[in-house]
Amino acid sequence: MKNILTFLLAGGLFLALTGNAFAQENYGNALNAFVKFGDNSSLAANYEFQVAPSLTLSPEARVWFSGDNNLALGGRADYYFDSLFGLVEPWDIWAGVDAGFITGDGDDDFSLNIHAGVEYKINDFIGIIAEFGGGTTTAGGIGVGFHF
Repeated sequence: MKNILTFLLAGGLFLALTGNAFAQENYGNALNAFVKFGDNSSLAANYEFQVAPSLTLSPEARVWFSGDNNLALGGRADYYFDSLFGLVEPWDIWAGVDAGFITGDGDDDFSLNIHAGVEYKINDFIGIIAEFGGGTTTAGGIGVGFHF
């Protein structure tokens, strides 16, 4: 019995040190374009760069359809929960924060928002995105993700 326990511990240590048996998904090199709805109806886009196994950073731009705000430029960070939930392709689930500077006649010149989203990848290149959020200028929206 002692030999079996030693064998299992050695095997577990070997697997832990050599990495997962599953390949790590790449979340970077993705261009996401959204149509945002609600009081803050707008077009938004970001380009994700993977900086850690489940973390991306993105520059972001947003243009409003109407209202006091014209343009927002900023950045966002997203954490992907796929490994935590045991999700595999074609699904992605994330949450994050975004911040930026706004031009226009509105009272706010800085925005800070949180968001959560889900993507279903139709194939290796394109996916359909739904995102929800709250904060200074965030609105829910739908979009398309292009993966390079």
